[in-house]
Amino acid sequence: MIRRFQKRPMVSVAVCVTALMLVTVGCRGGSLGSSDDEGLAPALVAMSVTAARVEIAPIRNEIQLLGITAASRHLMLRAPAAGRVLGFELQSGDVVRRGEVVARLLNREVEAVESGLAIARRLDPAEASGLTSSVKRYVKGTGIPVIAPEDAIVAQRLVSSGQLVGDLDALADLIDPRSIFVEAAVPVDVLPSIRPGMKATVTSRLRPHVEFAARVAAIAPSFSPGGGSVTARLKFTGPAPVDEVGAPVEARVTTAYVPDAIVIPVAALFQNAADAGWYVFVAGADGRAHRTTVSVGVRQTDRAQITSGLTPGELVITSGGYALSDGLRVMVAQK
Repeated sequence: MIRRFQKRPMVSVAVCVTALMLVTVGCRGGSLGSSDDEGLAPALVAMSVTAARVEIAPIRNEIQLLGITAASRHLMLRAPAAGRVLGFELQSGDVVRRGEVVARLLNREVEAVESGLAIARRLDPAEASGLTSSVKRYVKGTGIPVIAPEDAIVAQRLVSSGQLVGDLDALADLIDPRSIFVEAAVPVDVLPSIRPGMKATVTSRLRPHVEFAARVAAIAPSFSPGGGSVTARLKFTGPAPVDEVGAPVEARVTTAYVPDAIVIPVAALFQNAADAGWYVFVAGADGRAHRTTVSVGVRQTDRAQITSGLTPGELVITSGGYALSDGLRVMVAQK
């Protein structure tokens, strides 16, 4: 037997939802817009952020360079005559003063006479005493003094005590400490930022925790063989430079210095991808974040100079990153 099924009308989902809402409202005993539902409205949420005051402070931009010390003026300590060097005790690194007697030189003729006297004393002691008195009248002292020509540092000792030398032979290589400078390698990418006259600070592991004042004296007109750097000459300006030649050093060249800059933490800066400009979020008195376009000057690792867009005393937001937006409600915890 064939059964016939009776068709039932379909009720739309929208109608069911509407009916459900009406039932819910009826159960509450009020309309959708009644004041009884105000307690169910979502609470206003504020993002917790940190902020820092815009302040006025000195700021500088520095470029770090690696280099070695060198000397532009060498002095040769030379023998005043031919003979044997006596009492020469100088070593590399010793400091000598102008007029200081650093050795003596026994003339070859005097040395020959003294050798003859020694033989005469063995052959005829009585006659030798008279010869000795005659020699002493013409030979003064214990030899010709070797005198340092200027205040200098011994770079290299070239002879030993007791060695025979000729007239004007070099005994030691001396360095004028006032001529010591730094040869620093300047990478090509920072070369446009450096020019002669800029102040610098030199440090060396040979003098831990000591900073030597210097300045950029000149920049070489040619590149290194590899073409990646140019040599800059830094001159010491303080009273006590590094004494050693060939010593590795580090130099910090000040390319910009602003004594009264408007400064903010770098963490507050954002860069606009569209035009490479900069902006910050200012925490306003209304409890909201306000996006503000700024211009940036000198930048350090943790601070930046603002040349326009901010005034001292304002609060810039330093946390939240790109979750921040203009008009966002914020709750500030000042650093």
